[in-house]
Amino acid sequence: LLGRQPSWPAGRYSALAGFLEPGESIEEAVAREIGEEAGVRVRDVRYVASQPWPFPSQLMIACVAEALNDAIVLDANELEDARWFTRDEVRASLAGDGPFGAPPPFAIAHTLLTRWAVDPS
Repeated sequence: LLGRQPSWPAGRYSALAGFLEPGESIEEAVAREIGEEAGVRVRDVRYVASQPWPFPSQLMIACVAEALNDAIVLDANELEDARWFTRDEVRASLAGDGPFGAPPPFAIAHTLLTRWAVDPS
């Protein structure tokens, strides 16, 4: 499940993202953000990687989760679009020849997509 914001380059899709609320675990934040932005309920949230982000001194945390439903109910205030992509579509996009523009290599979302494309677990 990837989404796009209207301010991004045309065709760019990336992982859904958000911020932790006070007292919230990473797993709770992942489930809440995906639910709020795309209407998809998830479980079994798993950590993948982290990346320091200097704007302004933040830590990006990449996770994957199992979706409990696949119907997208988009929050148009957050995203312009959200779509499910197959592993083959993600691989093609990471190679520069797919149905969407992948996040740049320096982004944690690129790392997340790369790892998911290679290892589905």
